[in-house]
Amino acid sequence: MMAQSFITAWLLPLALAFIMFGIGLSLTLADFKRLGKRPAMVFIGLLGQLLLMPALAFLLAWILQLPEPIAIGMLLLAACPGGTMSNVMSQLLRADLALSVSLTALSTIGCILTTPVILHLAIEGFGHTTAPVVNVAHITLGILIIALVPVGLGMLFNAFLPKPAQKLEPNFQRFSLLFLCVLVVGMVVKEWDLLMQTGVLLLCSALLLSFATSALGWLSGAACRADSPVTRTLCIEIGVQNAALAMVIALSFLHTPAYSVFAGLYGIVMYLAPWLLISLLCPPSRKVSGVNAPS
Repeated sequence: MMAQSFITAWLLPLALAFIMFGIGLSLTLADFKRLGKRPAMVFIGLLGQLLLMPALAFLLAWILQLPEPIAIGMLLLAACPGGTMSNVMSQLLRADLALSVSLTALSTIGCILTTPVILHLAIEGFGHTTAPVVNVAHITLGILIIALVPVGLGMLFNAFLPKPAQKLEPNFQRFSLLFLCVLVVGMVVKEWDLLMQTGVLLLCSALLLSFATSALGWLSGAACRADSPVTRTLCIEIGVQNAALAMVIALSFLHTPAYSVFAGLYGIVMYLAPWLLISLLCPPSRKVSGVNAPS
């Protein structure tokens, strides 16, 4: 019991802070200055990440009449935007990497305010007498400490030691993927019964949310007549979430492992929808254009 308490109270938050530090290594002040040149795309990206994604999740949970752990888990996942894997995917699919990284940073700042509120509304709407009480101030402070502060420290490291930061960044991306895999395996072992009872429903709801939000990102870019790299970025950024952050909140702040199940499954399947939509609607050319690379 003490070992489990140590893992959820200290080890998981520290590991997540380590990952967020890695995101900071990829950021510079120039990334934020560059955003002023295209405020419309930034606004659309943040609107999709912070508000439209949770709204779609709430709508799906209500329409599908999902059981409490899945419904609240879906809203928790939807309230955790960004993450380093969206930046990796943007690079692989030749999206606008500078916009992707900047949106990740801004959404991380924004979720300090939005995530606790959305989580509170989720538990009020779908929770029953067994649902934990959400301390909004406690979760806000927790996200500030394990998410925003490490990102800021990573940016400082990058500002003073840019060459070591560039060498270290890929290692943090690998650690992020490994950490998510460990969380997923732990979730499967801990919540095996819930997975067996709701496996098909979980998978269908995760895929539906992923395709709906990725398509929303794509349509947002197309409606604004954005160029292809920007449209790809919106498709990825709105559909790909920080599943690790959602799982750590469920385990370390809410102490309810069942709420981590949806995030764990979504963290596995969330790459399919953006890849498929981009491959079908606007496959990236083999030639790397200047707009795709961070400047």
